[in-house]
Amino acid sequence: MPNEQQVPSLVIRQVCDSIIDNLGAKSLRLLFAQSGLQRFYTGGDLPPADDTPSATVDELSHLFATAFRIFGDKGVKPILLRTGRNSLKHFRDHNKALSALAGAAFKVLPTDAKIKLVLSRSAKIAEDLLHTPHTTYDNAEGFFVEISSCPYCAGNQADHGVCYFPLGFYGEALRWATGATYPIDEVECIAAGGQVCRFRIGRAPEPS
Repeated sequence: MPNEQQVPSLVIRQVCDSIIDNLGAKSLRLLFAQSGLQRFYTGGDLPPADDTPSATVDELSHLFATAFRIFGDKGVKPILLRTGRNSLKHFRDHNKALSALAGAAFKVLPTDAKIKLVLSRSAKIAEDLLHTPHTTYDNAEGFFVEISSCPYCAGNQADHGVCYFPLGFYGEALRWATGATYPIDEVECIAAGGQVCRFRIGRAPEPS
């Protein structure tokens, strides 16, 4: 079903900033022209970095799909990883539900509980942001985030996971909560024929 809900302008702005930093302003102009979304980059003015309603979820998906078509997987991956990391940092600093976690909870909870808590809170923010269901759970294999009707890979076909924004988003959440870097992989992706997009976080941090 079409998703005409709007995302905050900040999300589009962070995509723009990452493309300029990685590929230059000409590449950003090309992306908006090819996607038919020039109204978000008129006269060289970037979208505002705030929470005002902007593109719809479907338009954001189309922007991502166009970026893959123009720049390829290798070109898009660092852009969306960075956008995901920066989005988490923004919501950490400006969202009361996440900001509250930085207090006593992170100081007294065991590591597994910290991970479960920050994943569930971050997933709820992403769910509200993109108006699509996010589920978190854990088992012996690790901690999981599952997204149905995933907007990150809509319109793409690949032989591997291509939802790089969530990888950056949840990876940054884990670093913030634990002070360590945890392995996170997309083990199932709709673009690669999966029923959902599923991300697995290992139970042990990567060696420092």
